[in-house]
Amino acid sequence: MNKFFLIINIASLSLICATRSQAQAPLNDTKPVSLDNTEQFFITSDFVKNENYIIQVGLPASYYKTKKTYPVLYVLDGDKSFGMTKEIADWLMWSGEIKDIIVVGISYGKGTAAWWEKRARDYTQYKDTVYYYYPNAGGGDNFLGFINNELFPAINNKYRTNPDSSAIMGISFGGLLSSYVLFARPEMFRSYIIISPALFWNNNSILNTEAGYFNSHKELYKSVYLAYGSLDNKDWTINPTNEFLSTIQAHNYNGFKLTSEIFKGETHISVYPTALTHGLKLIFKP
Repeated sequence: MNKFFLIINIASLSLICATRSQAQAPLNDTKPVSLDNTEQFFITSDFVKNENYIIQVGLPASYYKTKKTYPVLYVLDGDKSFGMTKEIADWLMWSGEIKDIIVVGISYGKGTAAWWEKRARDYTQYKDTVYYYYPNAGGGDNFLGFINNELFPAINNKYRTNPDSSAIMGISFGGLLSSYVLFARPEMFRSYIIISPALFWNNNSILNTEAGYFNSHKELYKSVYLAYGSLDNKDWTINPTNEFLSTIQAHNYNGFKLTSEIFKGETHISVYPTALTHGLKLIFKP
């Protein structure tokens, strides 16, 4: 009788060990997660010296089923924002809440420290005369040269795009750059999603950019969605953004479509997915 129980116990133990071995096996064969319908390539820029940008592209599910062209959303801070933007856009396209679009992320791929410094270089237009934390700041126009002369041709040649419907999206310094493009290079994009813009930069010099445009233009045929959270920093975002909005509204540009929102209880960062969703639904409404 004792031998019988011993045999049973050994068999049970062998079965348990085999089951555990099978369950753990996939851990030894892990692979990186990839997003459906995405690809990436590199562009070594002549406009931004020694910079090799990673360009991430998310295509709509319908892309290979049709021959039509698509609007393109260019996403700043792609290292942090591309995946989230692409997936939120996919959900909204799937539910028919936005039209089908191509999402393009502009990334650096060299870790958080490098990303933080490079975005400060690329998304600011001037050296800040008050805030000295970023000694490499002021390369915004070079970065826009890269987008206009190197990235646009690459995307438009490789994919079926509708260049007249392109949009830019940015948060914080990315929102600062997007606001700058709106008045310094408005021909580059049709629409803008601006989230938590860091308009304090260089003593609110974005107001000078807007004033320069207004002196010679009374029309601005663009669509803009701008949002921030109620818990954002008042000096860096809330007050400068409110002044920016008031100035634009007072100038009453012909053809200008502006929608702004404040999300209660959201911070500089936490507002991003909600504002992104609202911005996509407005800019790419079916």
